[in-house]
Order: sequence, then structure tokens, then C-alpha cells
Amino acid sequence: MKLASFIRGMAVSAAAASLLFGSVTAAHAAPLPATTPVSETPVDETVPTPAPETSLAIMKIASPVAPVNGTATVKPAVSTTGWVTVTSKVVTVKQGNKTVVKNKTKAKLKAGTYSVKTTVKYKKYAVEDGTRVYASSKSTTKTQKLVVRNAVAVKSIAGKKVPYNGKATIKPNVSAAEGVKVVAKTLTVKLGNKTVAKNKKSASLRAGKYRVTTSVKYRLPSSTSTRTATKTQWLTIKSGKKPTSVAGYGNSCPSGYPVKGNHSSSGEWIYHVPGGSFYSQTDPEECFASQGAAISAGYRPSKR
Repeated sequence: MKLASFIRGMAVSAAAASLLFGSVTAAHAAPLPATTPVSETPVDETVPTPAPETSLAIMKIASPVAPVNGTATVKPAVSTTGWVTVTSKVVTVKQGNKTVVKNKTKAKLKAGTYSVKTTVKYKKYAVEDGTRVYASSKSTTKTQKLVVRNAVAVKSIAGKKVPYNGKATIKPNVSAAEGVKVVAKTLTVKLGNKTVAKNKKSASLRAGKYRVTTSVKYRLPSSTSTRTATKTQWLTIKSGKKPTSVAGYGNSCPSGYPVKGNHSSSGEWIYHVPGGSFYSQTDPEECFASQGAAISAGYRPSKR
């Protein structure tokens, strides 16, 4: 009984000593050094955009087509690549010494030849943090010769000369600029107050003085609209000299050639005039306008 009590007392003493010495050790242990927070510098992962090749060019203005009695619109032609901004582009146009347009964004010009000066103002820029940073404004110019073409040219029909009592065929005299489609070209012809041909592709005319109207229907390039151009002129058809003789057929001669000529059985060339003894029974090989014409051709007069 005493032994059990002794053992219990020793256990309690050991536990108390353990608690006491553990507290002292903890109290006298060296404190751990304090840690300082490490600040991290942010890394810029943005890759700068490389500047592209930058250029600006004033291009040649293509030769435009103007409708007959109308105008064609001309504008500056500019090509750019890269980091450049066009702030203005204008044209100044001269015809001879006359300025017809000055510093305009476009010009309406009739058919003709012009000197065109294109002026372009522009700014180049860089990109910083996604924002455009512009350099100071600059300008450049270019001057060119410009031909404004007429869509169609309705030209005068040249006068003609025809054989005596013959006819001449006339047709519209028209030329068109490249790209222009001619839909139709016709003639209307008057002799005095009489219309001898109306809206025809051609006309056959005897000697005389005519009033001829040429009409042309056409379409401009890239257009479906049909336009019309006309031109009226005087046209003279001249007659050739009346021949002194014509071939004879049958027993008679045509009007204007009363003298009959033939080859006789004796081998002579003889002519006969109206009222002569052998006139009515002679079949002419050749008919003459006069006795002089027959003599010039080697004929002798009939004896009767």
C-alpha cells in the first residue's frame, strides 16, 4: 500500500518537472529573424510594332472620256502605303495660259488638252502605346499633260464627183474613243424641201447640193445609258463631164445623143443625123451628142 502511494508520488513529481523545464527552454530559445516581403517589378510584355515601309505617290490621271458637248470629271490620283495620312489633295488645271480650275478636289473638263497640277498634303506618323504620333505636315506636287477625249467625233462627209448621170454612195463619217460603244449611226438627207433619205445607214445620191444630218447613238465606258450626237452639213455631189458619145442599142439613140454612127459595108465610119435618108433604118453602133463629136471620133457624114 505504501509502495503504490510512493510510485504515484514519483510520477506526479516527474510530470511537474517536465512542465517546468519545458517552459523555461521555450522562454530562453533565440527568436527567428523577421522576414522582409520581396516586391516584384512588373515585366512589360508588349512588343513594339515595327514601322512598315511608308510611301506616297501621285499617280498619273488616266485620260477620261467626255460625252459630246459635255464634261468629264477629273480627280487627284494618289497611292499610299504604311503609316501616312493624306490631309488634302487638289488639282489646278490650265488650258494654254488660262487657269480653268484652281486648288479644287475635282474638275469638270470638256474635251481638250490640259496641264494638270496635283498637290497633296500629308503627315507621316509613328505608333506609341497604341496611339498615333504625327510628324509635321508635308506637301508634294506633280504636273502632267491630260487629254480629255471626245466620246465620238461626227465628221463632215467629203464632197464627191460622180460620172455623168451617175450616183455616189455616202455613209456616216464617225470615229469613237476607245471604250465607247457606237450603237447606231444614220443619215437623213434633204434636197431642197424634199427628204430623199431618212435615218438610213447609207444613201445613193445623184449630182446636186444636199443638206445631210448624221446621227450617232453611243454609250460611254461602263455605262448602259445611250446618248445621241448629231451634225448637219451641206454636201455637194458634182457631176462628171457629159460624155460625147454612148453605145447604141437597137435602132434608137438615148436622149441627148441624136447622131447615129455605124460601120458601113464599105468599111467606112459614117454618121447620120435626124431627117437623113438612112437615119431611121440605121442601127447605131455609137450615138453622138453632136456632129462635131462624131467627126472627132473619125466618122464622116452620110451623103444623104
